[in-house]
Amino acid sequence: MKKKLEFMLFQNNQNIKYYALNGILFTMVSVLSKGYAIKFLDRLGGQEIHYSLFNALPGFVAIFTTIPGILLIQRGQSKRKTLGIFFYISRIMPLFLAAVPFLPKNVQPLLFVLLYGLMNFPESISATSLQDYTGDVFSPSERADALSIRNQLSQVSQITVSILVGFVLSLSSVNQTVILMYQVFIVLSFLLGLKEIHYMYKMEPKEPESKSGPIKHTSLKESIQGVFSHKEYVSFLLCSLVFHFGWQMGWPLFNVYQIKNLEATEMWLTIINVLSSLFMVISFSLWNRFIKKYDYKLAITVATFGMGLTPILYALSKNLFVLTLMQPITGFFTAGTTVAILGSLLQSSSDKFRTMSVAIHATLTSITLAVAPLLGAYIVTRTSIVVALIVTALLRLLGSSVFYLRYKMDQKKS
Repeated sequence: MKKKLEFMLFQNNQNIKYYALNGILFTMVSVLSKGYAIKFLDRLGGQEIHYSLFNALPGFVAIFTTIPGILLIQRGQSKRKTLGIFFYISRIMPLFLAAVPFLPKNVQPLLFVLLYGLMNFPESISATSLQDYTGDVFSPSERADALSIRNQLSQVSQITVSILVGFVLSLSSVNQTVILMYQVFIVLSFLLGLKEIHYMYKMEPKEPESKSGPIKHTSLKESIQGVFSHKEYVSFLLCSLVFHFGWQMGWPLFNVYQIKNLEATEMWLTIINVLSSLFMVISFSLWNRFIKKYDYKLAITVATFGMGLTPILYALSKNLFVLTLMQPITGFFTAGTTVAILGSLLQSSSDKFRTMSVAIHATLTSITLAVAPLLGAYIVTRTSIVVALIVTALLRLLGSSVFYLRYKMDQKKS
């Protein structure tokens, strides 16, 4: 029975199996340590400025750490072992968030935000390196299946854990009791993270790593020149940056709209997240078939267009019930964007310079992450949350438009 289930889910591919199990635990860790972090911040007394910094600071940190971290991993004797070290650090750091409530009340919100931003030091390096390592483990023909299966099972994990966490958090309305629950969840996330890393170690690259010591690598200058001489990658990068600016600008706006404008509790946040995740689960296999039939270029155009509609749907939702009904649409297009962005990045990168290509993309999208949420907060203060949501929608649709132009230009070439 177990073998039949594994064949049905993983097609007897051990790398896909461990990649999926790693993704399931990665999602559980994320939900427990960060899924309700914005509400944790709210209970510590966070205000709008803290929400904007909450989204922007991780980007600032990643700008200065991603490429140096990637180079360290790339030049190590074993990419997998060095990657594992950064994953261990990233699983330890949330424990500092759990310690914040023990500090003086007046410094808690700002310190929470600063620690959350610093968490992105190991996380940006480990997440970016895992994207690159995905290219080492799976051939181009396997990637769509691997990404689809991992994301689909991860969303099932997210739904299950979110329901459980949301139920537990709803058992008490006492602020200090709920904060204690958050602390317990963070400790639990650390324990699960150890097993998550275990499965990452079990994935085997297509070409075994050298056991004779570090291999000779090209210089940083040569790598960067090699990356930007690849026109396919440059085209994708420019489109991705335009879209990411609008995508990331909406993140704090959605939090503010849900929590401050519509007064969402942990239970409402759970319902919204679960419904969105449920439709993501359903959608991943559809997007996988779409990509295999039409390729990543058209898939990313359609998916990002749908993402452009999300802020408009939020602006039209005047209560939590209506906002919840919008989640099937947002979940469907989020699933497509999640698969298409990483797949397009790997597809457009030169194999020789793929590690640096992934690192540059992560660093530049970290710059947009550092700026976009602050711009969104500025627009809110000068106008309103609805105006800011509409501006975000227009920027996302602009990103979709440039992806469409890229697709049409590719069609003309062929």
